[in-house]
Amino acid sequence: MHSTQDGTAEAPPSVKVILWLALLGVALLALSETRPPRVVEAAAPTEQFSAARAKIHLDKIAREPRPLGSAANHRARDYLVQQLESLGGEVRVERTVGVTRSGRQINAGTVHNIVARFPGTAHSRAVMLVAHYDSVPQGPGAADAGAGVIAILETVRALRTAPPLQNDLLVLFTDGEEEGLLGAAGFVEDHPELTAQVGVVLNFEARGTSGPAMMFETSTDSGWLVREFARAAPYPMAASLGYAVYEYLPNDTDMTVFRKAGLAGLNFAFTATFQNYHTRLDTPENLDLRSVQHFGDNAVALARHFGDLQLQDERQPDRVYFNWIGSRLIDYPPQGVWLLLVVSAVLFVAVIVIGRKKHLLTYKGIAGGVGGFLLLLFALGGGAYASWWITTSCLVDELLFGDTRSNKLLLLGCLGVGAALAVLVQGGLMGRVGRYNLAAGTSFAAGVVALAVSLWSPDASYAFQWPLVSGLAGFMVSLTSKNSSVASAAEFCAALPAVLILVPLNYFLFVALGFNAIFVVVVSVFATFFVAVTSPLLLHIGARSRWTAPAVLSCALLSLAAGVHLSRFSPDHPRRNSIVYVLNADLNEAQWISYDREPDAWTSQFVGEDRRRGSNPAFVLGQTRQVISAEAPLLPLEVPTATIVSDAMEAGQRRLTLRVGSPRAASVLLMRFAPEVNLRRLVINGRPYAIDTEPATQTPWDFRYHSAPPEGLEVELLLASTEPFTAWVGDRSVGLPAFPEKSYQPRPEDQMPTMSSDMVVIARQYTF
Repeated sequence: MHSTQDGTAEAPPSVKVILWLALLGVALLALSETRPPRVVEAAAPTEQFSAARAKIHLDKIAREPRPLGSAANHRARDYLVQQLESLGGEVRVERTVGVTRSGRQINAGTVHNIVARFPGTAHSRAVMLVAHYDSVPQGPGAADAGAGVIAILETVRALRTAPPLQNDLLVLFTDGEEEGLLGAAGFVEDHPELTAQVGVVLNFEARGTSGPAMMFETSTDSGWLVREFARAAPYPMAASLGYAVYEYLPNDTDMTVFRKAGLAGLNFAFTATFQNYHTRLDTPENLDLRSVQHFGDNAVALARHFGDLQLQDERQPDRVYFNWIGSRLIDYPPQGVWLLLVVSAVLFVAVIVIGRKKHLLTYKGIAGGVGGFLLLLFALGGGAYASWWITTSCLVDELLFGDTRSNKLLLLGCLGVGAALAVLVQGGLMGRVGRYNLAAGTSFAAGVVALAVSLWSPDASYAFQWPLVSGLAGFMVSLTSKNSSVASAAEFCAALPAVLILVPLNYFLFVALGFNAIFVVVVSVFATFFVAVTSPLLLHIGARSRWTAPAVLSCALLSLAAGVHLSRFSPDHPRRNSIVYVLNADLNEAQWISYDREPDAWTSQFVGEDRRRGSNPAFVLGQTRQVISAEAPLLPLEVPTATIVSDAMEAGQRRLTLRVGSPRAASVLLMRFAPEVNLRRLVINGRPYAIDTEPATQTPWDFRYHSAPPEGLEVELLLASTEPFTAWVGDRSVGLPAFPEKSYQPRPEDQMPTMSSDMVVIARQYTF
């Protein structure tokens, strides 16, 4: 042991190496603890949930895409009805119309929900298990949401081996979720009385094909629900920060509908291997059965728990909750947020008092440390962002989608470059203001960040408050110790909450957000905060060492090089591309449309050398988005129709009824109105849908009806204006057309379609 120039103890080099390795080991432990539970084999006792048993159902329903209205969808429905009946359920299939709206896009469709009731002994408020059984047209949907469907079937089977629950058990397999939550919307609209009898909803989703099943969304005022979830679930993986992140993602689930309807509920999903989501790679072979096991273990336990509780309208304030070392869930009321703020303030004052008394801190030096936090943020964030920008610019056509191995290496490399710069900044600052002044100043800045986050989003406060409180406590012990072993131990222990909370949290953010600019900015803020709250330890074991920055930078560059090398398209990680055949019946012309940045070798056979890039409203139903377009062979396809059934005035407003149809029986009917059309109400095949008053916008109305009946669709529009208006009317079918005189090469194995690809669209304009 020896002392530094400020009289404090410093650990020998061997101890520093041990502490670095221990810190890395704890980080790896934190990540390993996020794995889902092991798969229970099919030979397990019947009262247990077995993902291996559940997979038998997956092989029956997820070998091909089963989009709304398809024959595969019908076959899956028949199989699920048969299975629920064999389990003793009172099963019915409900044909209904679902309508949902997002901005000026209105989705509707004919759906077939499967509802099964398993009566309880008390016939009281029900526990409802929900998953959707449809898939996107582009993939078989083994995970999304076949995993939820098979987990519910196996859950019900396990529950039926025991005496009945007190409460009724409802199973709802919704249809049309992928087209806009249509099944859930139709169910809520059709069953206000049944919905009122639901005590709790457990919804099961997927946004990838592996990973832990996180409880990522709750209903409002969910304090009671979260406490019961923590008490009953064997693997309660959850974080109150999760919903704050989920709100910013372009995804909704059936739980969105139930939440708006006022139902209490919990939403579960796994999200890793996001690159398989909504693609042909969402297959039974790619589904990690451990994720299904996580679904099922929690589903069985929660169904039994809530099934025997007296379910009232238990509305309690939302709680803060997060996992501590794996699936151990910590939760506390909102008052805990303010208590932790007070504790952190007291600890910081104690650090200042002790440091001043021991002549280790000065106010000028602390102020320099506060400025050092900003320099660290610019160094770490700037280095990471610059590395990301250079990398993604070089890999603009090769960067893989999702949380692939290459993207993980690229992320580590970008953060490593930022970390190397941060080490250099730390070393320079420490020489100017001293180790303890720098630690105190950055800790104060971290406290300001924690305060701001706590005021802005209490749900996210835990990620900042617990590392801060622990870091300040360790800092205080370190200030009072002349013994390097005691100081090192205190600083190391104080850093553990930061590692155990922030490392898995940022990994989950990476899985949710992807390797993009938003995530790089977010993770840079977290990384700077991590450096600030662990600065007593990091300054102790690294900032003075000449090898730290070069070593970190070398590892970062190696990681970037490996990530670039692995960023190659393959059958496991295909390139995504798009091509759509569009026929404008007014012009009697057809064109190929691609939404890609540039054509690749495969799409070039369609768009050719005569392609052009720019807006093409005549072939994208009036939209002005940039597309690649080229002339296509004209096929003799039947054109969608729209005829006026009635046109009358109603209280000074125009009530226009149209009959819209697709003679070629396309899967989707489309209508698009100009932005100035003042739509007040929509009635779709008898289902009314009110339109709220909204400010003026340049966004057109976009109406889509999925799985239209063969006889067509009756659409009633209530309009505030009596002026004539122009509308695009079209239909859309899945699959590219065949040409008798021309053949195209099939898509290579290392490519796959985007969500908006491989379709035929026929449209024309009408004036009403």
